[in-house]
Amino acid sequence: MIKGLKKLHQGEPACQKRSDGDHLKFVIHHKGNEDLRFDFTIELNGIKSWTISDVPSMNPLDQRPAKEDKAEAEKFLNAEFEQTEMPAMWDKGNYIPIDDCGNLLSEHQAIQSLKEGSLKFILQGNKLVGEFVLMKKSKKRWLLMKRYDEFALYTSYSFETLMG
Repeated sequence: MIKGLKKLHQGEPACQKRSDGDHLKFVIHHKGNEDLRFDFTIELNGIKSWTISDVPSMNPLDQRPAKEDKAEAEKFLNAEFEQTEMPAMWDKGNYIPIDDCGNLLSEHQAIQSLKEGSLKFILQGNKLVGEFVLMKKSKKRWLLMKRYDEFALYTSYSFETLMG
């Protein structure tokens, strides 16, 4: 599924150098208002963030509209990814950018994929695991979707179940 792990993040003049053990991180936190809105924030040549309109899903049939949120990204500092808990944190962990065949992408290649409008990645979180994709629909509108893999779940969960 993941090929070329030793080549991860090598030869990237535009990005911070990383060792094989220094993974890219993600954080998902609940916005804390009445709506089911979450911020999906990733470490990628800085910080990138999207507001998701519903609970992130492990079901590939669910598409979650997402809106690029530069203001939210600016709130995050790299040190916050290292904290064990943040207010209203829903999930966190590492992510690995991949191509359509499951081959590892460098951080530089992942930035290019995001610019082209589709970033595929493997999440290694507490709640979300496996392959996901962020697909651009318009200027700032995206979709976050679970990809079909061995971790996919085809049932729906209530908000209370997922928050517990």
